[in-house]
Amino acid sequence: MTGVLTLGHILGDTVMDVLVRYHRMRGTPSLWLPGVDHAGLSTQVEVRRRLAKQGVRFEELPREEALRAIEAWKQEHEARILEQLRAGGFSLDWSRYRYTMDPGSARATRDVFVHLFRAGLIYRGERMVNWDPLLRTAISDLEVVHREEETELLFVRYPWADGSDGGVEVATVRPETIFGDVAVAVHPDDGRHRAEVGREVVVPMTGRRVPVVTDSAVDPEFGAGALKITPRHDPVDREIAQRHPELAAAVEIFDERARLDGAWVPEIYRGLDRVRARTATIAALEEEGLLLRRAKYRHSVARSERSDEPIEPRLSTQWFVRMAPLAAPVVAAVRRGEVRIHPARWETTFYRWMESIQDWCISRQVIWGHPIPVTHCRACGHADASVEPIVACSKCGSTNLSADPDVLDTWFTSWLWPFVTLGWPDRTADLDHYYPTSVLVTGRDIMFFWVARMLMAGLEFTGRPPFSDVYLTGMLRDEQGRRMSKHLGNSPDPLQVIGERGADALRFAVVFPNPTDEDGPFGTGALDGGRNFLTKVWNLVRFARPFLAESDATPAPPAPGAGSVEVRWVLSRYERTRAEVDAALRAFEPTRAATALHTFLWHDLADRFVEMAKESLAGRAGADARRDTAGALGFVLERSVRLLHPFVPHVTEELWHALPHSGELLAVAPWPPEGEVPVDPEAELEMEPVLETIRWLRNLRSEEKVPAESTPAAWVRPQSPEVAEILARALPTIVRLARVERVTFLGPAEPAPPDAGSRVAPFGECYLARPVGTAAESEALGREREKLHGLLEKTRARLADPGFRARAPPDVVREAEEKARELEARVRRIDDHLKAAGSGEKAA
Repeated sequence: MTGVLTLGHILGDTVMDVLVRYHRMRGTPSLWLPGVDHAGLSTQVEVRRRLAKQGVRFEELPREEALRAIEAWKQEHEARILEQLRAGGFSLDWSRYRYTMDPGSARATRDVFVHLFRAGLIYRGERMVNWDPLLRTAISDLEVVHREEETELLFVRYPWADGSDGGVEVATVRPETIFGDVAVAVHPDDGRHRAEVGREVVVPMTGRRVPVVTDSAVDPEFGAGALKITPRHDPVDREIAQRHPELAAAVEIFDERARLDGAWVPEIYRGLDRVRARTATIAALEEEGLLLRRAKYRHSVARSERSDEPIEPRLSTQWFVRMAPLAAPVVAAVRRGEVRIHPARWETTFYRWMESIQDWCISRQVIWGHPIPVTHCRACGHADASVEPIVACSKCGSTNLSADPDVLDTWFTSWLWPFVTLGWPDRTADLDHYYPTSVLVTGRDIMFFWVARMLMAGLEFTGRPPFSDVYLTGMLRDEQGRRMSKHLGNSPDPLQVIGERGADALRFAVVFPNPTDEDGPFGTGALDGGRNFLTKVWNLVRFARPFLAESDATPAPPAPGAGSVEVRWVLSRYERTRAEVDAALRAFEPTRAATALHTFLWHDLADRFVEMAKESLAGRAGADARRDTAGALGFVLERSVRLLHPFVPHVTEELWHALPHSGELLAVAPWPPEGEVPVDPEAELEMEPVLETIRWLRNLRSEEKVPAESTPAAWVRPQSPEVAEILARALPTIVRLARVERVTFLGPAEPAPPDAGSRVAPFGECYLARPVGTAAESEALGREREKLHGLLEKTRARLADPGFRARAPPDVVREAEEKARELEARVRRIDDHLKAAGSGEKAA
């Protein structure tokens, strides 16, 4: 609970809500259980920052006062998160709200720790960990971010211990760790250093003698091929030292704040942090004549995701979970298809990580979190884990005991979420009814933090996977392509967006048009698109209401085959859309479902059917046509609002109550069933040339810059007699919707009309009379021609360049050729128009 929800959270929650509402309307018992985690380390980081701004050092606070500050932060931000969730319209069951530090979660966390401890799957040991010196705690590999940074590579001479000239040249980016060196290593096959193996060198600034050894882990291409070995502060060095037991046991050279300390560190350097220590050691090496040269060097620097502090690899005694035994059953379950990952392309990444999994460091040196339930006996050193407090040592009986000082990683509780929230470890009605759950929706960035670990916990503690499907969302990016995050400050508070745009506009914008499982830009364009779509749907219902009878009954499906071809066509398009939405949501493809609804409601229903139906709705085609058209419009609108409801619940609830319907609440209305109206291929086939002809005539109006108030003459040369017959039946509709004076059909041999713009359409040729323009219109066309001609010349020059044709992929060349042809045609049309208007412009 590190602050407020981001737009990335809204994306995941919207996808989850779409699925929950969809299944609830289909009659499936559907529970979406709300809750928050305590975010132990990251919450403490945020509280530390807040106190620092007030001039208070968190580390100097008494424990109880520090905990009160954290609890105040938790309550403040928990309230804000719940406000955001409610504003988003997410259909959560608030009666089951849970928190990872509530009593039930605390008990379950202790139970799980004790189970794993007694099974030998939790152990305490000294391991190389990622140490955050600012927060003074270990963090897991998944909490480390790697960033390419520029630094200096220093070439340092380690003098021979026997006093002879020269020495071994060692390259390092961390001279401050020289104090912890126990050897210099070279590759066994590196002939440059063969004679040096077995000799001793002096560690600069210390006077200690260490040997030159060989190890195959050394990269002979790095620096001069010799590597300083600092086992307590580099994992590779640690492995090399373990393969050379003859080396001296390394001592710690840094304290918990990464300040130089320890017996091997000269007193003048003790207490220096890493930055000051680096400056001081470089100066000392230069003074002693041991710094041979310096070079700029880019390499990957590990930083703490929580504090942004460079990680200090450090040998530290921590608690770990053995992951390999827990991971194997999960991999098997996914391979058997018991758990499905959507989209499936992430399975390879999942397997690769699971099959090379490392043990999980679960202890944290912070105060906010569940205490590790281990008691240490001061008398005999025995450590034991127990759910309830231990009063005497089980080994020696001593009562001189101490509690383990560390707390558990937050994820150690969060990985239990699917079953702990349903009452586990008790056998509850909710656990019996809802577990295993069905689907988890989350960002792919926590696939391993959370998803994989929940699968392990579910199989280990319940014997069953906690869910059958995992849907991984993409990452929202700002208009500069950067990932939206609280850290970058480029993710606005969803409450602000909802206040300005509305919850439904935001919900639709995060699922359309960018696929929810892919990274994509999000900004004002997407929000404008969502708002405009909802306005379109709102206006559709407002237009339809006067033609629909007031009724408490759900509109009945029109009789099969009844009504005009337009009516049959829109019913058929509705049924295809319903089937597509169904199939898409079953396949966990919410953007595909949203696209189908957007296309149908905006283009098929609003732009086409309603425009075609206005004459019938006005009664000018007779009472029967009015009845059939209004019936089809009411049926399709009511069902479409139901289909749209999971995506935009607020607007659709309002619109549904404005339409004839039965029931008190759209949220629990039944999902539109299959087959209420038939798919009508004949009606769709007949409408296709009509709609295409209207579209191409409209395009010609735009291309020829026909004024909005003008109704020019049009001609169509149908592709076949059958198409001519279809177009003839729909001629009044074509004339009205294309906004032309008349449409004349041309025979196959008839000449094209003079001074007319033309286009070859899929069902024939379309022509539109060019209006004689005014001087201002001709001037505007001249400017347009000049711009297009410039683009044409650039494209021609590019195609004339032999280098472009040689280097560019064939599809890029084809695209350029097509662009040139299109520009030529557009320039030619403008020239024809200007010629007709008497401008006398030359052709391109």
